[in-house]
Amino acid sequence: MSVRVRAQIILVASLDADEKQVHFEREDKSLTSVVSTYDAEESGQVILAASESAYTLPMGKVVTGKILYIESDQELIVKMDGEAVGHKINPTTATKAKLFLNSSFTNAPIITNNTANEVSISYLIAGTK
Repeated sequence: MSVRVRAQIILVASLDADEKQVHFEREDKSLTSVVSTYDAEESGQVILAASESAYTLPMGKVVTGKILYIESDQELIVKMDGEAVGHKINPTTATKAKLFLNSSFTNAPIITNNTANEVSISYLIAGTK
């Protein structure tokens, strides 16, 4: 069985709240939407304790990851394929932090709760068996 993943990212960089002074924009569906088919996926929700470090996201049957998506209600550090520093994601008021990676990775992502609060994470990993 294969899994289809549709990803669409709309990006607008502007100097004002009503987006009249746009400096960069990608909103056309032909530019911002991709549908891909993968052999396997692993997804779920995880709750990490305060300051919990080095939690390995399960990859299930995925051997080579092609897509990683993470949502978090607290600040996280995500390390890919043995990175020393990793990527910090941080939510803003009333929104979740998000990380979307469309690349290739063979090691399971390692995440660290960078706060003194419990953190709730949702994730998707898709790729090949």
